[in-house]
Amino acid sequence: MAEAQHAADYNIRSFTVHSHVQEVPVDIAMHVSEIEIYENIELPYLTGTFNMKDDLSIYDGISWNGTEIIEITFESPENIGNYITKKFTPVEIIDTAKASEFIEGLEIKIIETNGFHSAMMQINKCYEGTPDQIIKNILKDNLDMDMEEDDMPSIKPFQEPMKFVVPKINPFEACEVIRQKMSTDLGLPYFLYSTLNTENLQLKSLEEMLRTPSINPKAPYRFSRAYNQSTVSIASEENVVNVAGYTSMHKQNSLILMKSGATSGQHSINDITTGQTIKYNFDVADVFAEMTQAGLIKRDTIPVHHSQYKFNGKMMNEYNTKNIHKVVMNDTYVGINNIHQEKTAAAFRLAACNNALRHMLFKTSMTIRVPGRLYLIGHNASLGRQIDFIYPSNNTISEGTSSVTADEVEDKKRSGVFIIYTARHHFNEQQHNIDMTCVKLGNRK
Repeated sequence: MAEAQHAADYNIRSFTVHSHVQEVPVDIAMHVSEIEIYENIELPYLTGTFNMKDDLSIYDGISWNGTEIIEITFESPENIGNYITKKFTPVEIIDTAKASEFIEGLEIKIIETNGFHSAMMQINKCYEGTPDQIIKNILKDNLDMDMEEDDMPSIKPFQEPMKFVVPKINPFEACEVIRQKMSTDLGLPYFLYSTLNTENLQLKSLEEMLRTPSINPKAPYRFSRAYNQSTVSIASEENVVNVAGYTSMHKQNSLILMKSGATSGQHSINDITTGQTIKYNFDVADVFAEMTQAGLIKRDTIPVHHSQYKFNGKMMNEYNTKNIHKVVMNDTYVGINNIHQEKTAAAFRLAACNNALRHMLFKTSMTIRVPGRLYLIGHNASLGRQIDFIYPSNNTISEGTSSVTADEVEDKKRSGVFIIYTARHHFNEQQHNIDMTCVKLGNRK
């Protein structure tokens, strides 16, 4: 097998379709021209599409039913002999187009088989334990999906053991109910997701992601025409960190953050068991201060949002921006909490922190296109991992200057350390590139 000649090289070892009308699986790898696999930190399964050329009656021979098993095996030239295999089920044939009388192109949408399996069933069962234990047990009992210790969160959720009666929803929906209730003791959310490189699902907290070092601190990604033009050799090592495309649209919207309750608000929770009402005021500035104190927002950065706007002598977060009222029923079970139950205002406040941070992540998010060489290596280097990124400053003064400092050529607002939130792997006949949506909570000073 040839070594990598380009930062986006890859190999498809097999693309096998297991059909219920065919005794022998059919390998259609030679007919597949393009594959897209989509990782999303919000989803416990992969999705994707592929394009294929049918000039051997494949459509008719397989007799597509939407219940086939499609097994794709990848290999990265960076890690020869390490195979990555994922199983999918067709969702639909999106489109077909005749190229000639006897040749046709097909575009087919696919979903990871665990997503298909979950959609087949609704469950009604009682679970007890900490939130992470409940999610693990739901997956094992209903989808035969194991989670090892490394797949589980190293930072345990704040919430106490609880009892959850699943109300006839599918397993992944049940996991999502519990995941939404989970937070660290600072209110940081958890995510349950599938990656192209790992066999098992991952359940990780945002806090754990922020504490995990960047994958490229010494070789940051760069969006720079001059830098790209200086690495013209396709075998150049620098091509690995070149950013081919950058977009960041509809950002810095403080108005929508206020409407979502992510900046401030007054909260009240009425316990209809006792008739008591718990009240608290939420201010995201307090959350950022706590995260800075804990080292989750670094000392050389500032939070992505501030609330220094002043009107009629009051700061913006002193106004009642959002009024949220909830009704709960505590002590419905003997000796164990229900999924909505908390004891104090501080514990209830964690839900507001969770909501605020999930919105704040996207205030300065971006989407970049990078070569796939670093992301097909047999362990997760995409979702939840941090990357260093440099965006060039819009400063023409530095042009033609012999000595330029890093501050003068770097846009601090749009540069920094980002978390990979989604990754769209694009495999065509020549290359593997990735469109990554990346988020952050701190801007460089």
